[in-house]
Formats: sequence, C-alpha cells, structure tokens
Amino acid sequence: MKLRLLLLAFAFLICANTYATHIVGGEFELKHIINYNYRLTLNLYFDDVNGSPGALDQTVTVNFFEKGTNRLMLTQVMPFRSRTPVNYTNIECTVASLKTSKIVYFENIFLDPNRFNSPAGYYVTWERCCRNRTINNILQPENAAQTFYMEFPPVVKNGVAFRNSSPILFPPLSDYACVNELFYFDFNGTDPDGDSIVYDMVTPLNGYTTPGMPVYTTTPKPEPYPPVNWLPGYSTTVQVQGSPPMNINRQTGQLTMRPSQKGLFVFGIRAQEFRNGQKIGEVRRDFQVLVLDCPKNQTPVVTAREQGKTTNYNQGEVLRIGANGNRCIDVLFTDPDIQEFVELRARPVNFSNQNFTLQGVTSGTINQGTTTNQTLKATLCFDECFDTEGKVYQMDLIVRDDGCSLPRQDTVRLSFVIEPIPNVPPTVSLSTTQRVFNVKNGDILTFDALGFDADNDNITITAAGQNFNLNTQNITFQQKTAAGQVSSPFRWAIDCKALQESYKIDFTVNTTVCGKTVSRTETIEVRPDNINNVPTLTTDKQVRVFNLVAGEPFEAKLFGNDIDMNGLALQAAGQGFNLADLGMTFSSTGGQGTAEGTFKWVANCTKEPESIRRVTFTLKETACAPSPDQQMVFEFRITAPNNAPTFTTDKNVLVFDLGLNEPFEAKLFGRDIDLNSLTMNASGEGFTLEELGMAFKATNGNGTADGTFTWTANCLGAEKGVVRVTFNLNEQACQPAPDQQITMEFRVKVPVISDYVPANIFTPNGDGLNDFFEIPALPTDFCTAQFASIKIFNRWGKEVYVSTSNTFKWDGKGVNDGVYFYVIDYKTTTYKGSVTLVR
Repeated sequence: MKLRLLLLAFAFLICANTYATHIVGGEFELKHIINYNYRLTLNLYFDDVNGSPGALDQTVTVNFFEKGTNRLMLTQVMPFRSRTPVNYTNIECTVASLKTSKIVYFENIFLDPNRFNSPAGYYVTWERCCRNRTINNILQPENAAQTFYMEFPPVVKNGVAFRNSSPILFPPLSDYACVNELFYFDFNGTDPDGDSIVYDMVTPLNGYTTPGMPVYTTTPKPEPYPPVNWLPGYSTTVQVQGSPPMNINRQTGQLTMRPSQKGLFVFGIRAQEFRNGQKIGEVRRDFQVLVLDCPKNQTPVVTAREQGKTTNYNQGEVLRIGANGNRCIDVLFTDPDIQEFVELRARPVNFSNQNFTLQGVTSGTINQGTTTNQTLKATLCFDECFDTEGKVYQMDLIVRDDGCSLPRQDTVRLSFVIEPIPNVPPTVSLSTTQRVFNVKNGDILTFDALGFDADNDNITITAAGQNFNLNTQNITFQQKTAAGQVSSPFRWAIDCKALQESYKIDFTVNTTVCGKTVSRTETIEVRPDNINNVPTLTTDKQVRVFNLVAGEPFEAKLFGNDIDMNGLALQAAGQGFNLADLGMTFSSTGGQGTAEGTFKWVANCTKEPESIRRVTFTLKETACAPSPDQQMVFEFRITAPNNAPTFTTDKNVLVFDLGLNEPFEAKLFGRDIDLNSLTMNASGEGFTLEELGMAFKATNGNGTADGTFTWTANCLGAEKGVVRVTFNLNEQACQPAPDQQITMEFRVKVPVISDYVPANIFTPNGDGLNDFFEIPALPTDFCTAQFASIKIFNRWGKEVYVSTSNTFKWDGKGVNDGVYFYVIDYKTTTYKGSVTLVR
C-alpha cells in the first residue's frame, strides 16, 4: 500500500498544477428551538490548500424570500463561529494536497408568525463567487458563482403553529475517487422531526454574483437562479462521466460512480423533505469530487471450511450442525497485494443475535518482505445457545483491505442450520401433598417449596398470588436462587383478613438457558372455614310499645348472646333526638359471647306536640365475617292530663267610654291548678300598644300570672273610634289547653269648644270678683283643632285686645263700659261671642 501512496501523491501533484479560489461546497440548516425561535446555520467547505485566505469571510449576509411572490422578508448577518477539518474515511489514504475544512456560520432568529405564514413557504439564499478554476465539467469555472439554497414551510398553518427543523445532511465528501474504480459514499441525512427525505441529483446553481462583485453590494435578487453551464458530455444526470456515472439512491442517499477520467468535478445533490406525503422543504448541497489515476488495488479473498474437512465451503450449500456437532468453522483470508492490511468481520444477514465469536487472527498486514501468498486464519464458533429453530440462517464473512481511495472487499455468505443443545426443564414440588387448605382464624399454614434442575442450571423459586399481592397478607416467603436445587419455607398466619375469600398461590421454579426462560408451577388454594352464627338480642320486657304518664319512671334490661363467643357490644340511640336531651340513660357491658345493658328514663315531655319517642337498641358483633347488626326498637307514648287555666280581670265590664286624657288601669289574673308555666301578653287590634301610648306589664310563673294594663286616653285613640286590646294567657304543658283570652273595648270622647263658653259679663272694678274676662281650663287643642289666638273688638270693629295664650285674662283697661265682641281661633275652626264690661 505504501508504494501505491507514493505513486498516488505524484499523480495528484501533476493534476493540481493550477489553484482553486476557495469554496468547495456547502448547505443551510434550520433548527427549531422554542416557540417561533430558530437557529439558522450555513456550513461551508473550504479548500485549505488552494483557497485564498482573503476569501474566508468573517460574516455572511443571507436573504429570506417568500415563495411565489419572491418578496424579500428578512436580511440576516451571521458571524463566523467555528472551523474544523474534514477527515478522510481512511486516514492512510490522505494526500497532502487535498485538505478541506468545515466553516460554520450561525445566528438565532425569530420568524414572526404574523409574517411567515404564507402557505407557499419561504426560501433562504446566500451567493458567493467564485468556484475553483480547475473544475473540469463546467464552462469557465473561475467565473462561476455558487448559490446556497434552502426551502422551508410557514411557521403557522391554518392558524396553528407548524414546527419543523430542516434535515441534518450527510457528512461532507472527504475522499477522492480513482479512475475506473467503483466509488461509493454515504450521503444519508437525518430529520429531527421524523419526516421522510428523498434524494436526487440537481445542477448546481450559479446565481448572480460575479468576479467583479463576489458578494452582493446591491439589492439581492430572488429566484430563479441561473444554473452553472455544463461542458459537452455533462448534464444533471451525468455530472461525472463513468460506468455508471455519478448517481444517488433516492431512499438511502448512497452516492455511487465508476469514473472514467481524472479531474475535479462539481456536482449538486438535493434532499427534499416530506411530511404525510406532502413536500414541506428542501436543502441543496453543492460539492466537488477529485478523481485521480490511482495504482491498481487487488481484491482480497475469503474462504470458509468446516473443521475436519479438506474442501472449502461452496456458497449456496447449507451447513447442518447437530446438537452435539462441532460448532466451529475455519475462515481463511488473503490479499494479492504486497504489504496489505486486511481485516475480517462477520455480519448476520437474516438474524440479529450475537451468539457467535471470531477467534484467532482477524486482522493484520500480509505479504511483508519476501513473503507472498500469505493467508491469515480465524475461527468462527457458535455458542451452545445458538439455535436457528429449524430455519436457514445466513451470515456474511467479509474481508476488506485498506486500499485507496476506498477499500476493496470480498464476501462469502454462509447458510446454516444449528440444532440447540438439549435442556431438561426444572421441576417444582411442595413438602406437603395437600393442595387445598381449609383454614380458620388462628391457623398457621407452613410447608417448604422445592425446585430441582437435572442439568444443574441456576434455578429460582418464587411465589405469587393469583389476583392478589402476597404482601397484603401475613405471609412469609423468600425468593431464592441456587444451582441445581433450591428450597424456601412458606408460612401464613391466618387472621381475619385472610378469611374474606378464597386465595390461590402459584409456586414457580424457572431457569434461563440461552436467553430463554423455562418454568414449572405448582398451585395451592386456601379456603376460609368461616361459619358464623347470628347473635341474639332479647329484653326483659314482653312488649315493645309502652304507654307512660309524664313523670312515670321506666327501666328495661337488654341482653346479647352469641354461641360462637364472638365479641359483642350494645348501643342505644334515639330516633331524631339525643337520649341525654330527654334525660334518658343507657349503660352496657360487652364481652366474648355476651353483652348486657340497662335503659332508664323518667317520662317527660317537650314543647313539641309529638308525644311519641322511639329508641333503637343495637347489638354489634366483632368477628372475621361479622353478622349484620341486630336491632330492637322501643316506642314510648306519653300522656299528661291537664286542666285549663283561668283568666280574670278586676273590671266588671269590658267596654269603656273614656274622656280625652282620662287615665285608665286594669288588673288581669291567670291561675292554673296543675301549676303549669303561665305566660300573659297583650296586643292591639290593628296597632301596637306603643303606638297608642298603652303599657302592659306581666309577671309570669308556674301556676300564676298577673298583668297590669294602663292607658291615658288620647287623640290617637279618638281618631280610631273603637280601640280593642286582647289579653292572652298561654300555658306550657305536655298537652296544653288552648290559650285563654280577654278583649277590652275603648271609645274616647273628645270635647268641643262650646263646652267652654265663658260668662257674658265681667266687672273690672278691683273688688276681686269677676275682675277679668277669661275662660278657665280652655284646652290648647281639641285633637284636630289647635288654639291660635283670641281677639276682642268694640262695636265699631276695632281690635282692643289680642292674646295667643289659652290662659288669657283681659282686664278691660283703656276701654269704656259696653258690649265687646270676641273671636277664638283654633285654626281649623273659630268660635264667636260677646261680653259686657261694667265697672
């Protein structure tokens, strides 16, 4: 191989007698981060040998356009981020004159959903001039530019966010090809969203930049972008001539060709992205491949031979390896070339298990020095667990060298059937022959679970409940593992929880041989023996309904008995009331098989009219499966004879005529021979006592109640005409008599002014007799009339006296004897009269 490398280096120097400009190829990537935030990346591949350092841009300016309208949406500057070398597939094939670096530019961007929502989608581009002038398949490569192009969908579809990241493309091409040698390279990419990728060959885009304007200094142009111009004999389908010419598998992305001439060739590949059968984007990659006239690399050879035989395996025949047969096959491999490194590997074809090994020499450098025709030997051995299950398995034995530019290889495909090594299943048993157990509370179930394996394999014994977890019961069992034989004790202390239903438990022994688990199971059933007799509840009373007189004492005994001697307890509760609220008491003692209680009450009654009371006595049983509560109800009917109270007053009549402002008082008396509580009150008919200035005060008590009613007749009473006041006497008893009532009726007489006519003569002579004209006791008002004034006039109508007081006194001074006229004004009415003054 070293000799071939020297010749290859010389050929490369002859080929590279001119210089490239800088860019080998590249592509875009768009990665969704969160919400509408994305990272846009531009990967460029730079010619480290022939590229101009000044052509390595520190920033790039990319442009976003809307598809269909070609509207410029966004211009984004992205800075230089990193530079890493692109390594060869086989580092020993490295040629010093071929070095490529990956240059990365990226920036985080926000794609506004209010703008980037066109159903047609968008595309982003970057243009740069110029290409390597040594390219052999396009016209004037030194004047040809490159346009890097990617399409992506809108970030919103039908009003809903549409998340998408572009495909992460295949690794860049780092190897050269050789004339008339098969060349292949994996350009397969991945999609972060699981979308489908379809690959095809496309003509690289030229764009609009030129040697005079290698990057845009004017407004960037949208698509369509002009492609590069192919030289005669080249096209989209024949970008590198050969048999076959360069092509790519649409599904796998495998690039394949057998070039027919040397040179430097540019080519374009497109990866289209599909989701649910609809195209949503695409990424284009421009790149170039170097084809050299390489020294001849011979193909290595591999053969296989069953151990103990002298003839090689013939591809197509089926090897059959019995259960006790030899499971190893010799593998021989060689290479005609001098000092050639070769390596052997085994690859399953129609199965996936790895139950085989390659032993011995699987790689090395052969034909060193004067040694020729050297052959290496390895041994392929199948594990004892290898079982083809009657099917024909196939395996490729592949030998490859490290020739340049790509290794050559040879394959022999083995077809074989292998029978498994026999394995006896394990057995499981119990130290008891019983499989159904009838148990009761307090029993202890115990035995040993045993496992055995005739092949002395590791076995494990386990226990598991059918439809229940052993940990929910008082069960002790430990899973154990041992070689050939294993034992573990089982113990179950039966309690009430275990007696609720029947249980089944599986005891399983399993062993795993060759990745397959074989098990055997024994099952037991545990059945509860839980027969329970219902306890009895009795009393010392012959009846359940009792007629009691208020104040009558009552006592009853209650008894609980259980022949199973389960725990018993007695309780009592009132139906709709608390026992203590009515003075009832119940005391009880419980125990195993017996309980006794005593109920006591002195019959009484409450304010409610209901005089029937019911008390429920309950007997509760404590058992694993307790019987329903036993109950007994006592009904009490309370009677209480009662005499109606008497209600009297100190008045002989109940209808009263009162003068205005006349005071009135009445006494009322309530008496009850049963000494029940009496309450006396009063109410007006259509009014409250307070509204008419009335007052009523009562003294209440057991067997007696006294009340005093007072009122001074007033105008409000007069206005009503008839005033009625009802006095009520209420009795509190078990069976109270109807309320007793007394109604008093009042009428108020209002005086008139004519009742107060004065004397018609007065003698103001100073003798102390009839010296003034006055009207004693003249009221200030007559309910509806209010005193305003008195005026006195002479016979010619001249006012001689006036007063606004109802207690006026006119002494007649300043006037002559004679007849005078007066007017008394009560606002709503007036009264006129005359008086004679005589001295």
